[in-house]
Amino acid sequence: MNSADRSQERPPTDAPITSSDEDDLGRAPVAHDFAESIRELNASQGLVVGILGPWGHGKSSFINLMREQFSVVPALTVVDFNPWMFSGSNQLVNFFFTEIAAELNVLSKSRFGKTADWLAQYANILKPVSQFVPFPGAAAVGEVAAAALGGLAATTDAERSAKKVREEITKELVSLAQPIVVVIDDIDRLTTLEIREIFKLVRLTASFPNIVYVLAFDRERVEQALTEDGIPGRAYLEKIVQLSFDVPHAPEKLLRSQVFEELDRILTPVANATLDDRRWSDVYWEVIDPLFSNMRDVTRYAISARSTIKSLGDEVDLVDLLAMEALRVFRPELVQRLSKLRNELTSTREIMGRKDERAQKTIAALLAKFPDDDDVIRALFHRVFPVALQYIENNHYGSDWLSVWRTAHRMAHIDFLNLYFDRVAPDELVTFRSSEQAFTFLSDGVALKGYLTALDPEQLETVLEGLTSYEAKFTTEMVVPGSITLLNLIDAIPEKKERGFFDIGRREITVGRVVLRLLRRVEDEAEREGLVSRILDGIETYSSQLNFIHSVGYREGVGHKLVSEAFAARIHEEFVARLQRTSPAEPSREWDAWRIYDAVHTATGEAPLTSNDNPVLLRAVLHSLMSTARSQSMGSRQVRSEDRLAWELLVELFESEATIEEVLNNVRKNLGDDNVLQLADKYLSGWRPESF
Repeated sequence: MNSADRSQERPPTDAPITSSDEDDLGRAPVAHDFAESIRELNASQGLVVGILGPWGHGKSSFINLMREQFSVVPALTVVDFNPWMFSGSNQLVNFFFTEIAAELNVLSKSRFGKTADWLAQYANILKPVSQFVPFPGAAAVGEVAAAALGGLAATTDAERSAKKVREEITKELVSLAQPIVVVIDDIDRLTTLEIREIFKLVRLTASFPNIVYVLAFDRERVEQALTEDGIPGRAYLEKIVQLSFDVPHAPEKLLRSQVFEELDRILTPVANATLDDRRWSDVYWEVIDPLFSNMRDVTRYAISARSTIKSLGDEVDLVDLLAMEALRVFRPELVQRLSKLRNELTSTREIMGRKDERAQKTIAALLAKFPDDDDVIRALFHRVFPVALQYIENNHYGSDWLSVWRTAHRMAHIDFLNLYFDRVAPDELVTFRSSEQAFTFLSDGVALKGYLTALDPEQLETVLEGLTSYEAKFTTEMVVPGSITLLNLIDAIPEKKERGFFDIGRREITVGRVVLRLLRRVEDEAEREGLVSRILDGIETYSSQLNFIHSVGYREGVGHKLVSEAFAARIHEEFVARLQRTSPAEPSREWDAWRIYDAVHTATGEAPLTSNDNPVLLRAVLHSLMSTARSQSMGSRQVRSEDRLAWELLVELFESEATIEEVLNNVRKNLGDDNVLQLADKYLSGWRPESF
């Protein structure tokens, strides 16, 4: 079975390997050789072996590989003692011998029955013995320990019993054909006091024949724990440990291969998982790789990041996500500080050279707080949060970058950074996801209409605004179906009541931005004109037709000159003729009814409507000329609002106030009263709004 096959079968766990089949670091031959060398040593007076290495360097895995050699015929009996299960010297001694006795019985009662029985008796007798074994640094360690092991000069019955039992244990152990291996692992995870107790125990029992202790620990941690009264712990340790092996660091190349293997594993559940190759290499080498030092780090990263990547991997840029997860696992305090600097990490500025001094001090304080990680933090700014570069070097990112980062799901955009930290999508991001989905339908008008009309109408305008973020991805195939569908939805977007009549409506501006960006993907003017004609054929309301004609043409303040002047004039003339020939099919949808008939009035000089026309259409004209003015007095928080009509334009369209009165009567008779009719009555009575 190769490494790749094993990686697919074995989920990431922070547990040591148990066999050579899992040995991705190639340590099995070394472990087997070391175990064989232990076999060759004389254990008649006992033996203490140390497996040394910092936390996470694979000491437990190395011991498990040694077990394979210990199991080779003639097999050695291996007993595991877990020091985490004791508390205090007395309990430790009792528990140690009781545990060893019990395990020997389980392993082979016929072979070790007598030894186990004598060890159990010894446990009961020697409960208080370890109290006489001093901590490292005390005088005459060897003499006192020897006295304890000898029954304290045989001065009492209990002590004489201990001596007798010890002699029986020694006799049984001497008779063994092969030594017993006692493994005590994870010593460096214990408290200082507990580490001292373990080594007192080993010191107390180390001279038993045919007992080989295999101790796994971090030398620096244990030496520190054993140091007392100025006497170094190393001196005490050297009196106990007779043979040691330092587990080597994993080769960097192999360590990185394991990182990539684990990344492949945790990315597997993410649908359509892809890494931005342009950024991944730099982010890995500058931000992630410096945080790994051993295989346990790799495993911790895989375990800790797995759930986050599973839940957010298809929501947030994977390169950013992998970088932040590495920091969260290995530099949690740094990530906590970054969580409080979201604005500093994502807020762009429009004027180069003008910096936020408060933010600059905040970023400087962050770097000062974590001096050992200065390079990693600066790399994080360069690769993940480029906005923050403005505070540490002469760099500048304007607001135009926000749509780029948002489209790419980068954490450089506040919405996706908030999603990572809060795990709850902000309202803006929820809406943006709808924009993202709408984008996928732009080339299919039917699907796009079905998707958008199923949304909450109040969200439509914001969803359509989000489409502009995808301008770089617009294609020619999207121009006609996308434009027709969006222009036909303008009347479905709720209008903001607070705008004035002469303000250009936000909903038509929002739709217009998307449509214009779609058309600009076509560089050839003649081709654009052909597409404009096809779009006009599909627009359902005259209001949207005229709006579209104005936006692509040469109307001052509105036109973007995407077609020739002759073409623009022709489609406008065709529009006027079409409206004169055929009334709106759905007059209630004419969101700009006054303007379409004003176009006819301007072109012909004749009144395009009479008081006897369709009352639904007449009411639409009245509503299209209504606006709401808002004011606020100086020093007051109260906001006043007042509905108004563009009365002069209305009179000009119908040519007299008398005709307007007839229009109101027609609408009331057929449709009933409403607020715009009542407002028109006020104007007919002579009322005019005050200027404010």
